[in-house]
Amino acid sequence: MGTEKLVVVGGDAAGMSAASKAKRENPNLDVTVFEKKDIVSFGLCGLPYYVSGLVEDLDDLIAMTPETFREKRDIDVRTEHEVLSLHPESKEIVVRNGENGEITVDYDKLLIATGARAKKPPIYNENIDNLFTLRWLKDGEKVRSYIENRAPQKAVLTSGYIGLEMAEAFRELGLEVTLLAKHENLLPMVDREIADVIEEELNENEVELRTNSKLEGFKYREDNEIGKVVTGGEEIETDLMLLSVGAEPAVNLAKDAEIRLGPTGAIAVDERMKTNYRDIYAAGDCVESTHIVSGEKIFLPLGDVANRQGRVAGTNIGGGDAGFPGVLGTAITKIFDLGVARTGITERKAEELGFDFVSSTITQGSRAFYYPGGSKVTIKVIVEEGSGRLLGAQLAGKGQVSTRINAFASLVNSETPVQEIQYLDLAYAPPYSPAWDPIQTAAKVAASKM
Repeated sequence: MGTEKLVVVGGDAAGMSAASKAKRENPNLDVTVFEKKDIVSFGLCGLPYYVSGLVEDLDDLIAMTPETFREKRDIDVRTEHEVLSLHPESKEIVVRNGENGEITVDYDKLLIATGARAKKPPIYNENIDNLFTLRWLKDGEKVRSYIENRAPQKAVLTSGYIGLEMAEAFRELGLEVTLLAKHENLLPMVDREIADVIEEELNENEVELRTNSKLEGFKYREDNEIGKVVTGGEEIETDLMLLSVGAEPAVNLAKDAEIRLGPTGAIAVDERMKTNYRDIYAAGDCVESTHIVSGEKIFLPLGDVANRQGRVAGTNIGGGDAGFPGVLGTAITKIFDLGVARTGITERKAEELGFDFVSSTITQGSRAFYYPGGSKVTIKVIVEEGSGRLLGAQLAGKGQVSTRINAFASLVNSETPVQEIQYLDLAYAPPYSPAWDPIQTAAKVAASKM
């Protein structure tokens, strides 16, 4: 019996994590990765900081090169190789590259890690020089190059994590920024109390806000670039437009091969990251996940989730045993000096799911009141009535947001009731927290409503 072959389709977070873990589990595994672009293993989330100049070189966002994977991990990474089709019955794929044309490659096990792509509404036109999306390293390079060469003065962005982070980047570069949100909240994944804190931070940094504002189209200048953005209520002058309306799973290959998709439109997998075909796995931004609190299938294209799913897939492919437990939707973003984070479900989602719940919102100092340099943090918690089980938490503040949301994520995951959270033995020292940490205070207030 020959060496077992693993073929990976897609060379970013999930694909390379799975390939590396599978090789560690089974050093005799023959691993080949096909990536249609020219790089693998990069930090997409760093693009706003590259555009602003905080990260100087685009190469700084590349974690490992194909050569490193080949030389140090014995993984055959082939960039600029596009997989054209999957054939599960014959265990083959068809691949195209510029040098060899089309080739057929056989496999014993296959991992699909084709990721996600930026949603592009019907008004998007890739031939417009000052219209951008941000889903690939080259996208960031195009934005930065345009700003350096054309010196735009005004930018319009759509809201969301990328839009909010890019608002900061553009303001750092001196542009006037207008932010459009389709709904009342700039971030629909947080409740109103947290959205208010975000809006206050944006106003302080002179970002123009347009909530409940639907993007309807563009008016063009004589040079065929966008000159005005048309919404339901006004026309906004601009020199640059950045569309960030979310992502969608890249599942064309899987769909054509009759690999089952789930209700979200992403690939359906079990906890071992297996598809409906015995020897085909999938991981990363092309698959759907199970939400731990709601039990729903959700599409959550986040790099940290992709890495964890890739590790689980790689463990099982290599002969080990691992299961992916699901997600809480834990996320954090930096909006100027403000950290905004969430985990679990929002109040709106709790209502939609029919939970009996209470919610509470507190604002408290992040350090002892007498210690210099402190700031306020706002915390909202959603708690199941009766049991006191923590269903979700949201934070906005300028100090220790990441550590506190990670603590909340652990507490939601363990189903710890607020009656216990208020008495947790948390670390205390004046430079880091008050004697009653805001986590405990939020739990105390919620417990008092039970």
